Amino acid sequence: IFQSHVVESSKPGLVGAAAVLEFWVGILTQQNLWYRDKTVLFLMDQICCAAFTYHQEECVQKLLYQQHKTALGYHGDRGLLSSLVGWISGNATPSFIEGQSLSAEIWFAWVVLNMEGVFEEDSQLRRCVEHELLSELNISPEQALKKAQQRLKLPVAPSLQRLQVYRWAYQAAATPPDHPLLPLIWQKFLQLYLRQPGPEYGLAAGGCIGKRFFQASSQAAFLRDLRQRIQEVSDFHHAASQALRVLPPNTPSSDQGDETLNNPGPPYLTSPQLHTELVRLFGVFSVWLDDETLQKQEVYLPSLPPEYEPHRLAQVMQWHQELWLEYVDQERLQYDQREVLSLWKKVQSEPTFLQTQTSGFTDYTSLSNARERILSNLQKHPVPRLAPELHKLKAPVPEVPSACLTDCKAACKLLEQDLSILQDQARIAVAREAQQVAMEQELLESLPVLFKNRPEQVTMALECKGKGGQPCQGAANITVTCELVQKQEAVQTQITSLRRDIKKLQTDAMAPPPEILAQAAVHTENFITALVNMHKAQKSPAVQKVGVSAFYKVVSFVCEDTLRHPPTRQYLSSCVEVLGQVFIQGNAEECGRVLKTILEQRRLCPLISPFFTPNAAPSQLVFLYQDVVTSLSLDSADVVFMLLTKVSPRGCLGVVNM
Repeated sequence: IFQSHVVESSKPGLVGAAAVLEFWVGILTQQNLWYRDKTVLFLMDQICCAAFTYHQEECVQKLLYQQHKTALGYHGDRGLLSSLVGWISGNATPSFIEGQSLSAEIWFAWVVLNMEGVFEEDSQLRRCVEHELLSELNISPEQALKKAQQRLKLPVAPSLQRLQVYRWAYQAAATPPDHPLLPLIWQKFLQLYLRQPGPEYGLAAGGCIGKRFFQASSQAAFLRDLRQRIQEVSDFHHAASQALRVLPPNTPSSDQGDETLNNPGPPYLTSPQLHTELVRLFGVFSVWLDDETLQKQEVYLPSLPPEYEPHRLAQVMQWHQELWLEYVDQERLQYDQREVLSLWKKVQSEPTFLQTQTSGFTDYTSLSNARERILSNLQKHPVPRLAPELHKLKAPVPEVPSACLTDCKAACKLLEQDLSILQDQARIAVAREAQQVAMEQELLESLPVLFKNRPEQVTMALECKGKGGQPCQGAANITVTCELVQKQEAVQTQITSLRRDIKKLQTDAMAPPPEILAQAAVHTENFITALVNMHKAQKSPAVQKVGVSAFYKVVSFVCEDTLRHPPTRQYLSSCVEVLGQVFIQGNAEECGRVLKTILEQRRLCPLISPFFTPNAAPSQLVFLYQDVVTSLSLDSADVVFMLLTKVSPRGCLGVVNM
């Protein structure tokens, strides 16, 4: 079914293979711990094979990548706790391949290991581990991994046995010798093992990095097993290259597809030429791994003999990502696909009476009875329940009524409702600050009187040892008057109470703000944004009037409390800045009102003086200048100076000439 679905969807005008693969992967990976179900793994292996055939591995990797990050705890779910516990206890971190490798689902393992490699690259973990190993020659891979995790500040990192160099090594050892992906799996491992990353990090080229990962006794023994495995694979392909490949008579041509599906033919034999090429390739792999000099120091590759294949070795050492697809048995892939499609074609072509007739008993072990088994199992499941009732969710922030954008009263009412909430929050915060300052001042005054010196007489006995053999009459008792320190319990009780109150006050201050506060801030921001956008789209007197009213309404909420509370001060300043730049600055009609507001409330001068533009109203310039000068006093000199800087001398001369 999978293969047929992919083939049909790949035809022109249809959704394509990627959409079908994402659909089936999404279904198969919905249940918990799906990667422990052998049936699901078998089906996922078929999907991954199709993804490789149609060059759509990326879409499958993308879905598995998100699940992999969730399992590692990168999305804040329960997987984080289990991952941290596993990390601390030394267990392997979560993976869709729970053991060291897979020996049956090779296509699935290929996609999963590539996906984990993407995670290792994105997190810079591999590069950081390599850098640590090159920087310190005596450090172990475990220590390098821990240092890399601390350096990158990763919440969770793969455990040592999950690093890519080990994963590909174990998978190469477990993959059957006749599997089409085996050459590519070895290519992936050798790219990690034979890399010479020293020059990338500004260090000397000290040979291959892979040797550092296999220094422990158990790992060195496994490396020897890998060399033996290469020899076994080479022997297998050498024997297979001697087999005779006899094509069946009347081999169907490419235009006889239906006959091919119904008569798939005898078992498939790989081309002897491909076996011969694979024998040569694995022979080269064996030479690379057996040459200790190649791995311990930098080698001039062009000087190597032909059996090393220096060009291909350079590609491996320099991390070329291009796969050696010429060693993949493409003919076998096409043959396997035709075999699978022929089975589904055979089921579809069965006569209706054969599909509907039932007998006394069904052979559930026969492959031809798969349809009956599936239908029988579906009938055993309970009837699905109805979909839950859909409840309409209420938006956390209400929409801005359109009337508020053209009606001054409605706009002012909206702003007053929202900004009063912000102002009340600022007053509460300022009151808490004042209360904490008062309590800390009281605490500082109490500390010096916590201890008090109290006079007391102490009697001390001075022993006498005698002199010249004459005994003493006894110890001499001396009374000494001194001052002893004494803690004032009443003051201690007061200090304890103060510290408890301060702690409670700080806890209340650090609590998350109420939801209504965030709603009010966002609602006001949405209103100002909508108003500005409407004004830019189509300037109209009504919108201009609403913008001016909104500016002064926001300014009216600026008070001592909001100025002392940084979040509210910053928020109101941003609102005033946006409204002032759009509706006030350069508006001749508002120059007098802005000046009056500044003179009446001098604390607003730094906030709204940037929007006082008297040169935009030359007919009012003399009167504005007069108002500024007449308000001059000792305590208003800085305000008057700031206002006078807004008046251009050229504008004044122009008014005088008029």
